[in-house]
Amino acid sequence: MNTDRICNNSFLTKEEDKIFGNTLATKEDNNNLLEEMKKALPGKSVDDIKDHYNILIEVINTIESSYIPLPNYPEMQKPNSKAHVEWREGASWTEQEHKSVFQYSS
Repeated sequence: MNTDRICNNSFLTKEEDKIFGNTLATKEDNNNLLEEMKKALPGKSVDDIKDHYNILIEVINTIESSYIPLPNYPEMQKPNSKAHVEWREGASWTEQEHKSVFQYSS
């Protein structure tokens, strides 16, 4: 996939792209989707709209095929993990913790 084509040679401005996306989302079941797009994007040719749609489909297919890897997120403990439960079990607040909480809540 040529990302330069997608990023640098867009057929639509950011505002037009937003209109394109909203129209696609609200009219996707419409048999006249292309006509709806033309109404929503005056001044854009049918070819521009088709090209933008095809680029969108290409990007979606690339993402869904896992060609674009997910970021390597650090592992995070779930709040209900065993370590979390063990930490909270029987852990009473100290007098200082109580004072600190009430000091900030007053």
